[in-house]
Amino acid sequence: MEVQVIRLEQGDIGPRIALKTQGGVIWVYWRGDPPTRGQFTNVELAVSRVLTWGEELETVSAAEAGEPTLGVLDGTLETVDADGTVILRVGHSVVMLSAEGTPPAPGTRVRLRNCEITAYPTNL
Repeated sequence: MEVQVIRLEQGDIGPRIALKTQGGVIWVYWRGDPPTRGQFTNVELAVSRVLTWGEELETVSAAEAGEPTLGVLDGTLETVDADGTVILRVGHSVVMLSAEGTPPAPGTRVRLRNCEITAYPTNL
């Protein structure tokens, strides 16, 4: 996923970075050499714990989908496997995560919030 580095801070477990994505501006923990402010780079995003539909993952109305919101990642639900593996499309990229509960139908706009996200730089 191509992102732009907006802000850098030192977090409890390493560099904490604000990234501008096609799905919103999110805070992530950074793994690898720290980027520089303003830099465009490619990353893979990882969410380490199982999320819950209706809590960290929720549907987004058409009106809300167009509003930029700090601290959330908006995307389109692509698929959900029987074991709870979720594929979320964010712009031209996908984010894979695990969730429990009852998901909405594929194609629904969803929002990811209130969870720890880690960014791993890639060499694309």
